[in-house]
Amino acid sequence: MIKRIYEGVPERLTKSYYGKKILAAYIAYGTGHDFCKFYACEGEGYSGTVHIYNSSMVIDGNCDPEDILILVHMSRPITAEMSSNYTLQLPDDYERRNRTLFMAKTGETDISISDIVSNCNFEECYAILKEGFENFGKFDEWYVDISHRIRHGVAELYLWNSTTVTKCFDIDGFVFVSGIATAEKDRGKGCARRVLRCLAEKFEKEKKSMYLYALEHRKTFYESIGFVPVGEDILYEWKGDF
Repeated sequence: MIKRIYEGVPERLTKSYYGKKILAAYIAYGTGHDFCKFYACEGEGYSGTVHIYNSSMVIDGNCDPEDILILVHMSRPITAEMSSNYTLQLPDDYERRNRTLFMAKTGETDISISDIVSNCNFEECYAILKEGFENFGKFDEWYVDISHRIRHGVAELYLWNSTTVTKCFDIDGFVFVSGIATAEKDRGKGCARRVLRCLAEKFEKEKKSMYLYALEHRKTFYESIGFVPVGEDILYEWKGDF
């Protein structure tokens, strides 16, 4: 059974990355928006939670794969994140991409946290992200979301030189970052390495650990800077026509 839920969301969530990501969305938006939906997936032997923000889906807990397929067909998300335990036969319009979860480690860097600015220069950060990620969304949609999450204490946006990193959430000492990009003109100069090591040091001093996901083609970079692989999962991406 799949049903949309409006209360009791935090109590349903696991302590996994997926549960924390859903909790961050709940803290930022609550359950009263049509673009930010929470679903309970329940049945014999199953109990899980699914979150859909605009066209991105996150699956937490133990959901019936058939229920997930139904929800995917109903909502047609652009991306769907889930544990590698799931074996789904999604339509051919979806590409399955394996990801590796890395724990960040401190290392040699020649910048300090005072060199990194936060929660400003939105247009500059967006330009870097747009240049670095294919099919990155429109500025207005991105800005409304990131600024809202920042105001609610969920996210932070970092910028050093021409490298940007987004802290997506910080829950129970688990700090997750993404949106790591450097302007094309400065790539290959070690900018991302400097910023990531500096942020890892900042969070380590706060008794927290920083994590990020890397697709297959980025694994060697994070391994080369000393980050430690601690898990794997699946990202499904919609490749059909919009």
